[in-house]
Amino acid sequence: MKVESVQAFPISIKAQEKLRGGTFSYSHYQTVLVKAVADGIEGWGEAMTRFDPVSTATMVRHIAKRIAGRDFGDVKSAWDQAWHELRVRGHTRGIDVEALSGIEIALYDCRGKAMRKPLNRLFSRSPKGRVPVFAGSLFESRGPLAEQVRLAKDSGMIGAKVKIGFGADRDRRILAGVRRQWADGMLVADANGAYDAAGAAKACSAFSDLGLAWFEEPVLSDDFEGYASLKDSGVKIGGGESWFVGDFDAPLEEKLVAVIEPSVSRCGGVGVEMEVARRAASKGVSFSPMTGMNSAVSLAASLHAASANSSVGVEYNPFANPLQTELTDSIGEPKDGTVGVPGGYGLGIDVDARFVKTHSLR
Repeated sequence: MKVESVQAFPISIKAQEKLRGGTFSYSHYQTVLVKAVADGIEGWGEAMTRFDPVSTATMVRHIAKRIAGRDFGDVKSAWDQAWHELRVRGHTRGIDVEALSGIEIALYDCRGKAMRKPLNRLFSRSPKGRVPVFAGSLFESRGPLAEQVRLAKDSGMIGAKVKIGFGADRDRRILAGVRRQWADGMLVADANGAYDAAGAAKACSAFSDLGLAWFEEPVLSDDFEGYASLKDSGVKIGGGESWFVGDFDAPLEEKLVAVIEPSVSRCGGVGVEMEVARRAASKGVSFSPMTGMNSAVSLAASLHAASANSSVGVEYNPFANPLQTELTDSIGEPKDGTVGVPGGYGLGIDVDARFVKTHSLR
């Protein structure tokens, strides 16, 4: 496999909704889309960014210089080369790995197309054609939660993720309201690291009768002691969207979480996410790929990862995220709690080049 070129497109689109969680707010939908050409075949990837798409795009270009114009046996060999160069400099987290993730996804898209196989069949002999999906995310700041629940139900979801992190009392009120509207729905609470260990324990106690599927990121992502203290809280704990490559080792080995939630455009890419899913299954830990506010590229890759492994569900945004709804029309609508994995080779999606050109930052 010869990597001929890698391009980065920083994207930013102003959000029309008020999206506030306990530790953050979204003023823009933003990401970095990555286009690679390998063996004459074009592929697309995504590098998650939450602060500055231009900085992440710059990092994509720096990494690309290390592999463009070179021949590799496969995608992992190219990834290994880039990863070695990052490790030498201690760059094993943050935008460096997010940039590498975007390149790797794009190369796997190229590889799947070259081999005339969908991405999931590069990792599984018998991937599932459909996977369960739940709505992500419901925000109290967006407007009446009852209307958001109704949309998620009407969109064919099995449940919803709800943004919290405003204190145990307010969070319970938010979650209880959603539970009243959706008595049998899968309910995920996401605090995005808003609590310390003591506060998270109090929150778990407050949520204990709400039938949560899991409580995502109750403490900061690097607070492994906090995660350990919640193992016997009576509420399933999830985490992983802010972990990179080796960060998954201790949580899986020590079973600090009941649900592991890597983000393919941040964790290191498709290969890392697939390995995390495999190891999670061996430890009895559930797997749920995080997609959040990312684009349809991450969603497509996550659906493939879920179909190649056992998954409790993929986060699917039924709300107005242009990075998903306008970038491609290749992903189907949910039905009866599941969505079809994109057909075709590689990721199985066609990226709208006009959308990329219109919204790219110069």
